[in-house]
Amino acid sequence: MAFYRICESSAAGDFIIDREDFMTRRDEVTIIEACRYLEGYCSHPDMPKAKKATEKPVGPHLVFTNGTKRVLVFRPKTYPAAVHTAQRHFPDIKEGDLILQTDELAAVDNRLTDIAPEIWESVVDSLSSVSVTERHACGRSDPVVRLKTLPALFKPSHNRRISIKLDFEHLSIPVSTNINSTIDVLLPLLSARTGLGQEDFRIVRDGARLLDSATPQGLGMTDGDSLDVFRTQSGRKPVIYVYSPAEMDVSIALTLGREWSLSAIYPVITAKPLASTKERIEWNVRTHLDGSLTELNTGLNVAYLFWEADNLSPADSVLIPVNYITLYLNKVLLGLGLHTEARTSFITYWLPVFLKHKHVALRFVPQAAYEAAAVLDINLPPDVITRIFMLFKGIPEEAAGEWEESKTTKDDIKRWQNVVGMDPDRAADSALFRVLEWGGMEVLGR
Repeated sequence: MAFYRICESSAAGDFIIDREDFMTRRDEVTIIEACRYLEGYCSHPDMPKAKKATEKPVGPHLVFTNGTKRVLVFRPKTYPAAVHTAQRHFPDIKEGDLILQTDELAAVDNRLTDIAPEIWESVVDSLSSVSVTERHACGRSDPVVRLKTLPALFKPSHNRRISIKLDFEHLSIPVSTNINSTIDVLLPLLSARTGLGQEDFRIVRDGARLLDSATPQGLGMTDGDSLDVFRTQSGRKPVIYVYSPAEMDVSIALTLGREWSLSAIYPVITAKPLASTKERIEWNVRTHLDGSLTELNTGLNVAYLFWEADNLSPADSVLIPVNYITLYLNKVLLGLGLHTEARTSFITYWLPVFLKHKHVALRFVPQAAYEAAAVLDINLPPDVITRIFMLFKGIPEEAAGEWEESKTTKDDIKRWQNVVGMDPDRAADSALFRVLEWGGMEVLGR
């Protein structure tokens, strides 16, 4: 994308709009913005006038072009979505060098012109095609444009822009933002560049997580400063099975410590904030002989209760090549009391994540530690409660040597039974009232 610097020339009363590269200077405006606000002030014959875009029928598709390659895509509604789509279809253009251009609008006078992110949504429905261009291929051939007067709009003010970097895993993403804009405006850009959801990020400065309401000016940032970005860690699919030798009505309450925060519940019930802890949820269920449950508040028949929460950290892992992880987990989970359906659900739920890595380091959490963070209360005390929670992290090939001490052994089943603190015989005794819960969390970070 091109931006233009407005500066005073040597001739009194004249101003120059000079092309600058994207995200390099503070007091910049796009040529489209300049034309919109300065129409009537332009004295140069090449200065495009801000005119109403040509009306065209709006269809669901748009053509992206680069050289001789043409790709028909669904019409992106936002600029980050358009950039993400273009990067997928034109991967030879380096990240950060991709520019979207058009020559179809009246204001651009039939010349390819960069489309600014802030006007994408107002012009996209008028376009039938968009040119995908590499930044350095655009050159600096645009003419210097002289203006007789400069409105106060373009004078330096508190609305100036700042160029900073977002450091996320192996990426260093340059961005330009208003110095008084809140940090949360960066989340759509991060989502478009990484393919992750906006809720998957936490932005950190000097080791402290930033509130969404923080601003670069409030943080004392200057051009070239960086913000660290991490993926939010979260527990995934902790599910609670309840088995009883006869039908009974049971109340099951889960209380989370302050270091956790509920992110999903099923069946859906209202979480109650508590003064001494973070949150508490309580299901009232009727058990059935086949292991299914009826949640009495909603009337839903379910196989298990589900909750999800944020924030845990791993330690004392074993390192497993991804080729062997399903065999390893099947044996260990069987030893930890998970029946066939539970083992299958556990492994298939995490398998797509495992397959992204060469090696996986994992460990199981002691029930006592897990209970301290996530308290489970049942009004009719079960004979056996088994709570299985696994932490894991993908390890690249080049880092596998750092996990040399984390070898698997033939005694791992017994090891994890001892770590978790469970009795496999009692957990398998169908004459007992038993509760089984399992879940896991991928530990993420740079």
